[in-house]
Amino acid sequence: MDDTTHDETRPGIDAPADDAFTDHFTSPVYDDPAGEFAPFGTDEGADLLAEWAARRDELEATTTVRDLLADGFDEPSDVDGMFAGLDDEDGVDAATIVVAAGFTLLRLTGQIDDEGRAMVLRALAALESFYGEQPELSRMRDDLEAFV
Repeated sequence: MDDTTHDETRPGIDAPADDAFTDHFTSPVYDDPAGEFAPFGTDEGADLLAEWAARRDELEATTTVRDLLADGFDEPSDVDGMFAGLDDEDGVDAATIVVAAGFTLLRLTGQIDDEGRAMVLRALAALESFYGEQPELSRMRDDLEAFV
């Protein structure tokens, strides 16, 4: 994990951002604190980011999206149920949370694990299936697919 972060917070979002994140994820959607389709614009997204920004010292280069999500469950295996819920018609809430967790990890650490990337892409597809094509969702998908 790259321990460098910008000294200043980005406009609209108080949480710090790793340089690898700010270098690649440059769209205003990543700093939108209120956009319906922004990763941190929902209550769930804002809460996840705020919680993990306060606990940033617990995040390591090996931290996964699953780790962030499992923290909110009694049983870590419940994350599998959340991932399975992405395929349900009612999977919008699960998809929103998975996207928020993925971009929280990216923002704070500048990295994402392979399973997490796949789940975030699947969650973005689920949101697009429910809401139709949205520029913010397309931007996040394209940026995540291009991130190395």
